[in-house]
Amino acid sequence: MSWTAEAGAVFAKELRTEWRTRVALSAVGLFALASLTLIALSFRGAPLTSFRSDADRALQLLTREAVAGSLLWVLIFFTAATGLGRTFVQEAERGTALALRLSARATTVWTGKYAANTLLLLVLTLIAAPILLAILEVRPANAGLLVCVLLIGAVGLAAVMTFTAALVAQASAKSGLLAALSFPLLVPLFLAGVNGTKAALGFGNEAGRWTPALADLQVLGSYAVIAVTASLLLFDFVWND
Repeated sequence: MSWTAEAGAVFAKELRTEWRTRVALSAVGLFALASLTLIALSFRGAPLTSFRSDADRALQLLTREAVAGSLLWVLIFFTAATGLGRTFVQEAERGTALALRLSARATTVWTGKYAANTLLLLVLTLIAAPILLAILEVRPANAGLLVCVLLIGAVGLAAVMTFTAALVAQASAKSGLLAALSFPLLVPLFLAGVNGTKAALGFGNEAGRWTPALADLQVLGSYAVIAVTASLLLFDFVWND
């Protein structure tokens, strides 16, 4: 079987397994719903109309743009840590890890699982982002830039989460370990993602230009390439250890 066929088979297996059990979908959906509900309740008592002057209103809008950019990435990170952590844990729990090692190469296993995680994270992001922005009453100054930042960021985030999930699956204490291992590696991605999201929402970029976010997009793109490449090169040692 070719490399592409093996990776596609692992990807299809992940989707079938998730469709039957819906473990990751349930965890991701419930966490995102609870987080969005808490955010909505927290901001319900702070309407924009509470300010008298246009200057105060504009100041609150800028504040909400900054808060929205930060909250969105916090939501994405912890939701991903909640749902993507079971990528390899389910193999260890069911005792199918050995069969998967014998039937597929390490790089195809990582690629198939990574593709499934990326798809799940992209769906989550594209659903949660508009809801969060609607709750905070923030309208993007550049919707195309916002989508680009979120898509590239999700690609890099899923790569790191997939690799660290393999490390977590080998540990005895799995609870909370994925977030603890992933966060230090993801700091550059978060900084670029938050700054790029703020620019897309109009924070310091009222005209919605792409220029203020170009450096952040370059960081996100470079990070995604490095994360995917490093994971592919190192995963063989983790998977076959």
